Amino acid sequence: MDLINAACCTLFFFIASVVLAALSHKSEAEIAAVIFGFVVMLVYGVNTGVCVRRWRLGDQRPLQTSEYTRARTASRGEVETRPE
Repeated sequence: MDLINAACCTLFFFIASVVLAALSHKSEAEIAAVIFGFVVMLVYGVNTGVCVRRWRLGDQRPLQTSEYTRARTASRGEVETRPE
């Protein structure tokens, strides 16, 4: 799913940037938007490349793993006391 999302975003940002560049009235805000659109398209393009590479290697692990541990709560009715 991440590969499809990245590829679609790359394509859509490219189309939007080209259309805006072609139809703009050369105001500062439109020029900034075109530049931002192409920069974002490049970032999504790099992400697409990374996703393709991971897909070809068969790597299904997430990019980052979280070491998050949920805190114990007393709201579940199962209160255990643990020596600290």
